[in-house]
Amino acid sequence: MEKLKGILNLGMVVLFTLIIVSGCKKDELTYTPEKEAAQMKTWLDAMVKNNVNIDTTSTGLYYIVDTPGSGPKVQEGDTVTVQYTGMFLDGTIFDSSSSFTYVHKAADQRMIQGWEEGIEVMNKGELAVFLVPSAKAYGNYGYSIIPPYTPLLFTISVVDIK
Repeated sequence: MEKLKGILNLGMVVLFTLIIVSGCKKDELTYTPEKEAAQMKTWLDAMVKNNVNIDTTSTGLYYIVDTPGSGPKVQEGDTVTVQYTGMFLDGTIFDSSSSFTYVHKAADQRMIQGWEEGIEVMNKGELAVFLVPSAKAYGNYGYSIIPPYTPLLFTISVVDIK
């Protein structure tokens, strides 16, 4: 858990620095694929610089295993209970739950692609951080308070699988 806190704190410092250096005013903010790529590169470079082991799925989802799990992997159709926090790269939390249960890849339950893909690399009992590019989240449209072309961070702990 300390490793996770360190990763998140480092990410917040990196993004804060990026925002200060860019000199953007809130009313001048525009969200573009280029800005998203720069934000992600800055965050990933900081993790690498601090010797954080980052894994990547074949489709470009980045993840850091904080605490390995020893139980089974999540499979399609499993009822999964997780604890999670969703946040922007600056550490601002936009969603969280201490106990969220859902059926993985159920037709009537739509989760963002990055969540679905990330959960499948996890075992019961595992805690991981996912860097989800906007293409695997809310893309060029955004959603609610999430602007277009916004990469997201999720800390997810798989509590139970049935």
